[in-house]
Amino acid sequence: MKKKRHVPKFRRATPALRREALIEATLGCLKKYGHDGMSVRRISAAAGVSIGLINHHFPNKSGLIAETYETLALSLQDSLRASAKNRKTSPRKRLSDFFRASFAPELLDPQLFNVWVVFWSMVAHSPEIRAVHDRTYVKYRSILEALLAELAKSGAAPPLKLRAAAIALSALLDGLWVELSLSSETFKPSEAIAICEDWVNALCAGAFARMLRDKPHRS
Repeated sequence: MKKKRHVPKFRRATPALRREALIEATLGCLKKYGHDGMSVRRISAAAGVSIGLINHHFPNKSGLIAETYETLALSLQDSLRASAKNRKTSPRKRLSDFFRASFAPELLDPQLFNVWVVFWSMVAHSPEIRAVHDRTYVKYRSILEALLAELAKSGAAPPLKLRAAAIALSALLDGLWVELSLSSETFKPSEAIAICEDWVNALCAGAFARMLRDKPHRS
């Protein structure tokens, strides 16, 4: 009696897995090819799917790029947030942990910087990319606001205008990160971290009057 040959069952990937694979392929192409990596043909080849499948899951190329942008931004933000989540340490130490994570080698990868350049170049003319930028910036700023709020609550800093302080700190972090990504010879990550530490120390000492909340007048 012949044994029945086992035929493996084909399992079609779920839409969520397909979208995830396309986003990973897009990110890989952007890292490797920069602006040229935005080619739908190139992305479909990297994902091993037809161009038609991309059109099935995303309304257009901008939609795919926008979702890739948001996925990457939120993933990096989650990683940074986790680095400063140790409740056994002081709020000041948690900020220091956040600074070190912000200038970790994996975040200073030139290929990763190339991806951000592509995203930023599309902000001005793509409503989808602009919307992602606005959403992710607010979320990033909220992480800084939470860390600064804990710092003030602990008494290590005076009462702060959190929005203003977070905007300033975000600009400092971003500027240092861009310069390091453009040229690692300009200064070292440790110097960038030290600059951020000095800024927070100055904030705690009340150096930035516009970032301090007015104290209520006593009658």
